[in-house]
Amino acid sequence: MSGPIAVSYSISGGVSIGVAPLGAVYLAAAALREAQAMGQEYDAALANVSARAEALAEKRRRQQEAQLQQRAVVEQETARLESRLARLRDVAAGLAERMPEQAVALAATDFRRPPASGQEALLQYAEAVRGEILRLENLFAAAGEALDAQLRATLAQAMQTAAEPGLDDLLHAYAAQRSLRPGLNPQQAATFGATVARVLGRLELSADAALPAELEALAREIMLAPSLERAETLAVELRLRVQQYQEAHTRLLAQAAEMKAWLDALPDAAPADLRAALEAAAAGLAPLTSAQQAAARQFVEAARAEHARLEQEAAALVLEQSLRDLGYEVEDIEKTLFVEGGVAHFQRQGWEGYYVRLRLDPKENTLNFNVVRPRGMEESAVRKRLDFLAEERWCSEFPKLQQTLAARGIDFKVLRQLGAGELPVQTVDPASLPQRREEEEAGRGAGVLRQKGFS
Repeated sequence: MSGPIAVSYSISGGVSIGVAPLGAVYLAAAALREAQAMGQEYDAALANVSARAEALAEKRRRQQEAQLQQRAVVEQETARLESRLARLRDVAAGLAERMPEQAVALAATDFRRPPASGQEALLQYAEAVRGEILRLENLFAAAGEALDAQLRATLAQAMQTAAEPGLDDLLHAYAAQRSLRPGLNPQQAATFGATVARVLGRLELSADAALPAELEALAREIMLAPSLERAETLAVELRLRVQQYQEAHTRLLAQAAEMKAWLDALPDAAPADLRAALEAAAAGLAPLTSAQQAAARQFVEAARAEHARLEQEAAALVLEQSLRDLGYEVEDIEKTLFVEGGVAHFQRQGWEGYYVRLRLDPKENTLNFNVVRPRGMEESAVRKRLDFLAEERWCSEFPKLQQTLAARGIDFKVLRQLGAGELPVQTVDPASLPQRREEEEAGRGAGVLRQKGFS
């Protein structure tokens, strides 16, 4: 038996719609609206709404995955082209010392990767890098005819290993470039080549990933160091940088899942450069800067706030319509009930002036149900019996309401439930109740009980 009931509530989530995860209560509200508009049964409308939502979520997921994979491919290809260009520029710098008349032509073209670029900008940049590579290779081919055999071999080695070099190929290319400048002798170069290979071999890179540009540049400096002392210093630096890279890469991959969740919640109105930066972070390619993190967090929090508002409005509609579907007469429930809190009343026809009052507290996530009646009714043994029956009746009906709301995304957990009659039924100002039939029903109340044998 039940008198007042206090419950905690939660709103179910889990389906992706648009830019934020919207759950069962949102789908239930959409199905209720569709059922009313189309004259359908609720279950049929819910099946249709859920199928569309799942299809939309799956389409969005696939598009997002394809976008991230494509971004990773473009990024990796661009990194390989950048690495190749850096090697050729290094050869060009050494060659310019031997061929001063070609110094201007061999000078590096001044262009840089656009910051936080989107895919289109990155593709344009990659084409510019590819064009510069072709220019230098054509210069090397023309210049080779005027050089001795050793220098021609150096240029050939640089160009042959530049497209897709492995680590051994890179080190051989760097060793060959020693003919363009003074530096380590062959024995020293072999020793440091083994050291560089061993240290860089600790990197956990995928088969198609380019050697990180900063580490390749350091390896090149070691192999082309002007002295043994400089090579030793750079080798220590390489060990440290490899360790730092591994730690940073591990953090980047760990953050990628969170960044992907941010990307999922990022609204369409977010700037393109911010979306591109989040895509790179979600793909595990580059971390967000502090400014980008702050901007992304602001957009994501706004999207989540909008998501919460939509679900809260949906919950108010679901609560109201579920009561009506169960046969209750309920006053209109404000769509802000789950935001601002408030009170609503419902009853069945024939309840003889009794109502169930629900009071919602969004700060505590609690709902209180209790049977009430208007003040002014005659207080008697008959009235006490009617009070008791009203609470027993609500006791028998509450589980059905709990089951219906749970199926529609609003879960209840009973915190406190008193037995019928443990506390007197609360009497309230009649003006606080909805439009009532108490006056006509109150007069019938005692007669109904007498017919049932109560006195």
